[in-house]
Amino acid sequence: MKFFKDTQIIFEQSLNGLTENEVNSYFPQFFQGKDLFIEFYKQTNGGYFTHGAVFYRDHFNIDNLKDYNAMEVESFNFIKSNQYVKSDYLLSICEVIRYRSNASSKLQNFIKNNIPFAGDAGDNDYWIEIPTGRIRYTHSTDPDWADNIIDIAPSFYDFCLYLQSKRRVL
Repeated sequence: MKFFKDTQIIFEQSLNGLTENEVNSYFPQFFQGKDLFIEFYKQTNGGYFTHGAVFYRDHFNIDNLKDYNAMEVESFNFIKSNQYVKSDYLLSICEVIRYRSNASSKLQNFIKNNIPFAGDAGDNDYWIEIPTGRIRYTHSTDPDWADNIIDIAPSFYDFCLYLQSKRRVL
């Protein structure tokens, strides 16, 4: 299955894909689109967009675009299937959860219902909301992050499909 429609996207530094059981053991909760999330991680366990990638929120007519239409994506986090799995290029989902939990006690409730699967170059996160499966974005250094969660896409697959290798030319 192809996840990126843009054939110019360069997605590298991926770790070996996982089994369905490995993904389910890490994320037993149901969420909309989980089957495609599992399929992605069976093919590739995280990865780095070598020349960057951008997602435009206006593909989905999301209200309240403000200044956040073009969203940069640097990498997808990997799932740490055992203690020996490491990457010089990627963060694990487990690491992101630990970092964010330590940074804010408010984030601990958010983390229970969201999975940090990707990030940008500014150390901000893209999350899958459980159980809706919709994609959301948070600024890691924003003290009012809870009031500033940004809706990105209706699903993990939609997010992947509409990633672009280049910004739009105005």
